[in-house]
Amino acid sequence: MKLPNSYGSVIKLGGKRRKPYAVRISKLVEDDTGKVKRKYTYLAYFSKPEMAYTYLAEYNSGAVVPEHMKYSDSPTFAEMYEKWKKYRKSLKNQISDSTWRNYEIAFHHFSELHDRKFISIRTNDLQQCLNAYNHKSQTTISSMRAVLKAMYQYAKLNEYIDRDLTEGLVYEWTNSTEQIHDRYSDEEIKTLWSKLYEINNVDIILIMIYTGLRPTELLEIQTENVHLDEKYMAGGMKTEAGKDRIIPLNDKIIPLVKNRYDPNKKYLINNKFGNHYTYGTYMNGNFNTCMGKLKMKHLPHDGRHTFASLMDSAGANNVCIKLIMGHSMKNDTTNGTYTHKTLEELLTEVNKI
Repeated sequence: MKLPNSYGSVIKLGGKRRKPYAVRISKLVEDDTGKVKRKYTYLAYFSKPEMAYTYLAEYNSGAVVPEHMKYSDSPTFAEMYEKWKKYRKSLKNQISDSTWRNYEIAFHHFSELHDRKFISIRTNDLQQCLNAYNHKSQTTISSMRAVLKAMYQYAKLNEYIDRDLTEGLVYEWTNSTEQIHDRYSDEEIKTLWSKLYEINNVDIILIMIYTGLRPTELLEIQTENVHLDEKYMAGGMKTEAGKDRIIPLNDKIIPLVKNRYDPNKKYLINNKFGNHYTYGTYMNGNFNTCMGKLKMKHLPHDGRHTFASLMDSAGANNVCIKLIMGHSMKNDTTNGTYTHKTLEELLTEVNKI
């Protein structure tokens, strides 16, 4: 699309991103050598190009004020890193060269945030960056954690921010000797049912095992999207195929969902005080405690992996499994497989486990 000069532009960023369409503006700047270069400032990111162009039009009309202008005096993430690095290198107890190399690599892993104003970054932004590398080693995640914690402590100490966002983050990694995800065994599932009324929030784990929902997906299910009479919920996220999908309810967990259901609450899953769980609070203050009491070693996503394994072992229809879990149907469509399934068909398949 041809746009007027100095209007700004919309570009599609590479890689797998939830919001690949970036709105940016540019200006010519002169570097130390006197050479003139074009410098880009990214204003916002969107999942669809039409949304990006609408934002750009509103920006040019003065209808919106982008974050980088709201916080014009605040350093960016990259600038804050440089400030912290300069401060850290001024201290007597120096960090080794190898550790600094790991920190530089870790800093690069947050590249999506480099141009964002530090004060505008939210916990979810940091968590998404960490999640994108949770298939890496403990060393990688530990370095990312160390850099974040040091930066936020420095920023808070110097009054750039009021709150340390790293306190609610979850850090997961893959060890070289074991898989990060491990399904619940049949015996463990029996234990979960037997401890349902003895240990708080075992029901959350069972709901994930029998729905295939990701932890974040279950925590974001809104009460208005729970249809107990029809035996399904609507929700999901992360991928195009996974968004707003139908989640059939296995007969075994309908009583658990009913027990959680409160029409006066916005979300289905809340803590004992009636407040909505974030992924960080659920992981740190709930799931880990539950695993300790059960004497089990699992990650929150293991419920989803268990569902896939149970459905496969029960001989459930492969298309139904993909629809329920929100997996892409591209290959099935290419092969001519009929991918439209009724709720009744999904319920039949999910009740095989």
